Amino acid sequence: MKVYVLEDDLDQSELYKFWLDDFECKTFDKARDLIKHIPFEAPDILLIDWNLPKVGGLDVLHWLKGSRHSNIPVIFLTSRNTEDDIVTALTDGADDYIVKPVNQAILLARINAVIRRQLNNQSDKTVDTNPYVFNSKANTVSYNSVNVSLTNKEFELALFFFNNEDVLMSRDQLLESIWVQSSDLNTRTVDTHISRLRKKLVLNGTHGWKLVSIYHKGYKLINQKTA
Repeated sequence: MKVYVLEDDLDQSELYKFWLDDFECKTFDKARDLIKHIPFEAPDILLIDWNLPKVGGLDVLHWLKGSRHSNIPVIFLTSRNTEDDIVTALTDGADDYIVKPVNQAILLARINAVIRRQLNNQSDKTVDTNPYVFNSKANTVSYNSVNVSLTNKEFELALFFFNNEDVLMSRDQLLESIWVQSSDLNTRTVDTHISRLRKKLVLNGTHGWKLVSIYHKGYKLINQKTA
């Protein structure tokens, strides 16, 4: 589970990272660095401070909710404690709001609560990427109203690509995201599943989607309708 922390107080961010040792935690002290990084490797949850130099936490929230990564949960960790601030952040899309000083037990409890809500939402989610329709509750996918038989891992891999269209994914990233395994394991597992997906979902451009191999770099699902 990847957790990103956006906090310009380095001592504070290191403390959060220490508290979150059960997660894969990465810290950023500049909003622009975080924004540049997310399209290449998105987190499962994002913790952000409001008061940041140049680009503030609320600006980051607005950017995120307007991007293809709008489903990433956001928790504010901030000294801003007025009712108006809290209402603004939650209304604009934040999932939770914690006023500093932050308590470790409360932070972990809030993170786990957000993750549970996210998983419950995903379990009932239907993703429609014409002509493909993914039903996460039933683990089924169809195109042009025809059901396609996929294994669980094939389904997870396909849904991962469609949720990250036009983003280059390395074999290592795919192994870690789908198989939750380190990159020193056999990447042929990824290649085999990619080959099956291309055939089963006809991801050769016929239906407007093409799963391409980028030499020595990885794979990318291209939406040719927007390319």
